[in-house]
Amino acid sequence: MSVDAAQASRAILDGESFLAEEIVRLQYERQPGLAERFGRIGHEKTLEDTRYSLKYLVESVSLQSPLLFSSYMTWLRVLLIQYKVSTEDLYINMLCLQNVLGKHLEKRDYELVSPYIDAALRQLDTDAELTDSHLDSSAAADEARAYLSMLLQGDRSGASRLIMGLVDGGMPLQTIYLEIFQKSQYEIGRLWQLGRLTVAQEHYCSAATQLIMSQLFPYLFHHSRKGKKLVAACVGGELHEIGLRMVTDIFELNGWDTYYVGANMPIGPLIRSLKEYGADVLAISCTMTYHVGLVKELIAEVRRDPECDGIRILVGGFPFNIDPELWEKVSADGYGRDAEESVLKAGELTKR
Repeated sequence: MSVDAAQASRAILDGESFLAEEIVRLQYERQPGLAERFGRIGHEKTLEDTRYSLKYLVESVSLQSPLLFSSYMTWLRVLLIQYKVSTEDLYINMLCLQNVLGKHLEKRDYELVSPYIDAALRQLDTDAELTDSHLDSSAAADEARAYLSMLLQGDRSGASRLIMGLVDGGMPLQTIYLEIFQKSQYEIGRLWQLGRLTVAQEHYCSAATQLIMSQLFPYLFHHSRKGKKLVAACVGGELHEIGLRMVTDIFELNGWDTYYVGANMPIGPLIRSLKEYGADVLAISCTMTYHVGLVKELIAEVRRDPECDGIRILVGGFPFNIDPELWEKVSADGYGRDAEESVLKAGELTKR
């Protein structure tokens, strides 16, 4: 991170609560009808969303990646449709954010931040695109639809029987993971964003899939071993673990010995684990954009330890798919767009 980017980011973070309140106050002045449309709870939600926007802006600026903030606006506009918040409402919120930051930041800080806001405004000025179902692109589309349908009906045992039947019928585990589990999780995220699933339903589906994955665990070791070791961790407070669990299992299927240490692992114990297990690759998962800075900090700590010198670091998750060059900005050795690509990339890295 450049000194200027760090200073501008810190200025926004230090004044986050005040800035958010000023932005919302200005928006309600410009749109007096908002109070009648959404009431007191609407005002609180607008304030909460504005704070999140500031967090995403800070992360985007600190990593010098305008794509992170503008893509967040794309995601947010689709999410807010279900709450009757229009693109115009969000656009005005961004104009108010621009106005308030222009008044309260130092000139050089604002000049650095302003292009990121301009990029977001340009993004909001384009037509919203709703993504198609992820199941349409699955090589096992019929099975994936049946599986997700059972989960959405709360039929976990039926979903389990379906998967075990596919295993007994000879469907490769990698196909089940990539084309059913992975694609259905993508679809669950899409349906939640569109307001077609509750948070409770999303959590149930993810928990059920994790349970079914555990039933497949004994099948992961029927392949020849490569003698390579992977340690996998979610950065910081990330609670979206299922994606990395899938990645880890795919590595096992491809002959790697894996050690999944999960989320909320302090840096010190994680580094000790890398040494104790003799890791060849550290895989770091990050789902939330405002946690990418933690990925960079973790990598820097690993790099500082001379005993970890030969360990290759692979990153993945939503923010890295948004900005294909982001992995370089956090000083990783590479990134994988999905589980299959991660295995291929790790193989390349360990051959160097």
